Amino acid sequence: MKLAYVTALFPNAPAEQFFEAEVRSIARRMDVVLIPTRPPSATMCYDDLGAAVLSLPLFDLRVAGLALRQVLRTPGRSLAALMRVAFGPNSSLRARAVNLAAFPKALAVAHEVRRLGIDHVHAAWLTTPATIAWIVHRVTGIPFSITAHQHDIFSGNLLAPKVRDARFTRVISDRNRTKLVEQLPAALAERCVTLHLGVEVPPLPPAPPARPPRILCAARLCEWKGHRYLLAALAQLRDGGVAFACDLAGDGEIRAEVTALVERFALGDRVRMLGNVPHADVVAQLAHSDYDLFALASTEREGEHEGIPVAAMEAMAACVPVVSTTTGSLPELVAPAEGLLVPQRDPAALAEAIATMLADPELRRRCGARSRAHVEAAFETGVTTDALLARIAAGDPGQLAEATTTVRAV
Repeated sequence: MKLAYVTALFPNAPAEQFFEAEVRSIARRMDVVLIPTRPPSATMCYDDLGAAVLSLPLFDLRVAGLALRQVLRTPGRSLAALMRVAFGPNSSLRARAVNLAAFPKALAVAHEVRRLGIDHVHAAWLTTPATIAWIVHRVTGIPFSITAHQHDIFSGNLLAPKVRDARFTRVISDRNRTKLVEQLPAALAERCVTLHLGVEVPPLPPAPPARPPRILCAARLCEWKGHRYLLAALAQLRDGGVAFACDLAGDGEIRAEVTALVERFALGDRVRMLGNVPHADVVAQLAHSDYDLFALASTEREGEHEGIPVAAMEAMAACVPVVSTTTGSLPELVAPAEGLLVPQRDPAALAEAIATMLADPELRRRCGARSRAHVEAAFETGVTTDALLARIAAGDPGQLAEATTTVRAV
């Protein structure tokens, strides 16, 4: 079987790291062609993925030429797809504009997936990647499926037509599946399934060295990740005489605000802002027991909440327990025996939970071991990939042939 995997930026940007484990896992089973929707460059940011890459910009002369060739091949289907994108229901004005901008690329991708002999297209987001996969399906008949995460569920972007025409729509958590189904006709609910995104489970880590406990918060620097509440909690811990060091890995639109808060709370000797750290480096540091605790202070409001954070999964896989807020789908990941969850926007409660973990190495050990076992059972990438590919193959059982790791040039 040959699979096209449509993303937004991955693998041509140091973003969407959460796709890396799944792509590697799929590529060990079959041929995979990655198709980023809007690659910022032609540079690969991940090594040895085992997948080929079809990197086309959103629009240029090559895209225009390929799109024209597809129109000439399927003029009726291409026009019908354009009318659905421009005038069909279930799409906001902004989504229509975005989809029209992506339409030539979708036709170009349709031409290329036929040329490459692709059997199935999987869209990694319910937004523009799913629009492209849907258009490819409408003009070529090649089946497609979708992964829905979090913010894309609330995009108002052809949700019902995409879910209806897809072989299935996979949602990465139960809560987010419920949120998606609430926006769809009742008859489409059964076409949405919960299927977690997985992570690689490293070998058992060594015992942590004797040193002050180290905390990791790996999260994009954006308002709803709650860094202000984490920093306020860390200031309380410092004032209470608790020894610790904390690394903030990630970058984003509120970097200046977070930097100012570190200075305001006088945490410069305890907190390091690392910026974007290569995904492989973070995974390696967790696997080598460089961190004792993973902390996340996420908040939520309507249409904006956590899915199941892959960074937290990776920490748990490395026996690092989690302290976080009871937001989004985090309770589906962190059970009471595996970490501590506290109310959102409550620095005192967060500080107390972190202090409890830092003060008790045996508690951290027990929670870390249970966390790893939970991830191995429900979130290990081999398990989740097998479930995903079984869903893809269900519509045509003959498609899931013996896995191959052959990588073809595109």
